[in-house]
Amino acid sequence: MFAAAAHARRAILRNFDLIGYEPDPVAWRSIKMGVKRDLQAQLLRPNTPIPPRRNLPRYLRAIHNETGSLAKAIVSSVHDGAWTSSGGSFRLAEELGFDLVSEANQRFESNGILRYLEIGGAWAGLNKTGEGRSRDVAGLARHFDHAIGRRVFLHFTNLTRWHQTLPNGLVEHPFVTAAGLSVLEEQGIRNATVDILYSQAAVYFETDPKSLMNAASALLRNGGLLIFNHQPEYSELLKFRALANGLVQTRQRDLGGMNGIVVAFEKQDAPSVEDRRQSSEGRHAPNLKRRLTEGELR
Repeated sequence: MFAAAAHARRAILRNFDLIGYEPDPVAWRSIKMGVKRDLQAQLLRPNTPIPPRRNLPRYLRAIHNETGSLAKAIVSSVHDGAWTSSGGSFRLAEELGFDLVSEANQRFESNGILRYLEIGGAWAGLNKTGEGRSRDVAGLARHFDHAIGRRVFLHFTNLTRWHQTLPNGLVEHPFVTAAGLSVLEEQGIRNATVDILYSQAAVYFETDPKSLMNAASALLRNGGLLIFNHQPEYSELLKFRALANGLVQTRQRDLGGMNGIVVAFEKQDAPSVEDRRQSSEGRHAPNLKRRLTEGELR
């Protein structure tokens, strides 16, 4: 566990070097905890409830049952990250009233191609059996099996590597953080080509919303959909960065607790300074023509 965590941290820093990004101490501490959560979650079945460590007997019993190892259970109790498990899910999108399969269909039919990207996909639904409803990346792959790898491309990031091999058309991008999404251009995802960018929970732990919004906006094509959840204290900053990057908020819901606030944005051309002034005076802003620069926003 400790060696794997060190390897993941080094790989994340190499990706940061590629894009010239340097996390502050708070961000780096959050990333290191996220790496531990990833590695721990890989030892569990998807969506397994684990008791909090403050109830140590129940916690150790649950981990022992899951891993079959008392040693792993004891070692896990000293890690920074809480034990979690993830199977990938579109639940947060559904909380906002979005059917991501329907959204994907519309964009595929309109553009003739579909590129989906999920931040923190974990297992992405790929280690569970049964067809069921298409509520994860694996379900999308089944739904678009006639075009996967040719006109439909499904990508997901993780802080560590969860998969050694994947079917054609599915790509995992390990060692990528939400704030460091721009490194994906180095990994074959060109800017302005992503139709849907989604995160079930990973963005909630992001401490650099500015870098996240900049990178997400660059990756999304015009009309692209962005859905994620975040901590309430970032609401105003996210609204400001959305305005600066041509992202228009369309829906929001406060789910409370660790689910935080779920938001949906659509990529549009950003408003000019004059448009913003007119909008603030209560007049309807005209169609948007160009992006704001940092200087214009100050």
